[in-house]
Amino acid sequence: MTGKKLLFAIALLISIAGYAQELNKANDGYSEVVEVDLTKQEIHQKINEWIVVNYKSAKDVIQLNTEDKIIIKGNFSVNFSIKKYVFTYRIHNALSFSIRDKKFKIDLVPNSASSDGVGDVDSSIFKQHLSSVNYTKDEFLKYSTDASMDVYLNAGYSEKKAQKMIDKYMVNKNGKDDAYKTYTDNKVVWDYRIALTFTSIKDYVAKSDSDDDW
Repeated sequence: MTGKKLLFAIALLISIAGYAQELNKANDGYSEVVEVDLTKQEIHQKINEWIVVNYKSAKDVIQLNTEDKIIIKGNFSVNFSIKKYVFTYRIHNALSFSIRDKKFKIDLVPNSASSDGVGDVDSSIFKQHLSSVNYTKDEFLKYSTDASMDVYLNAGYSEKKAQKMIDKYMVNKNGKDDAYKTYTDNKVVWDYRIALTFTSIKDYVAKSDSDDDW
């Protein structure tokens, strides 16, 4: 892939990566309060077990582990299709658990992304562009065009050259809105990946100990 196409891939990631389920109050990640019929100690134990099961080294990812709070720093992978290319991104994130009797809160904040094909993507894309909005085609194309323009200008392109590149890669020769289709296709992938993490945690904590009988 050429450097110009890589820049466009980054611009599309900016337009795609932040859209998912409920946002937290800071609009920089996702949050959910979960009620369970367990004591604080039982919830704490279950969450620690989930971390051990889902990470290669719990010791390496756990940043804080008290009876009221657990914070881990890890990453998960997600595949985005951009035109005919598929990029596997590593989404680096902070995942924290606030624990009380009979309930706990999950907070997941994506901090940065990286890919062998694109390289590092600045963490500000998640903090500035997270949104639960499903954009219409016109809304998205305006948003994506603005994001792409910023990427090209920051890469040293003139405004005229940047606009030429946007015109070339935003719409294909048949006039189809490739960028919008990329957005709608990959938004489903992103939403599912975020939801999968939350579901995995909730299911594990809610799982009865009797499920492990053998």
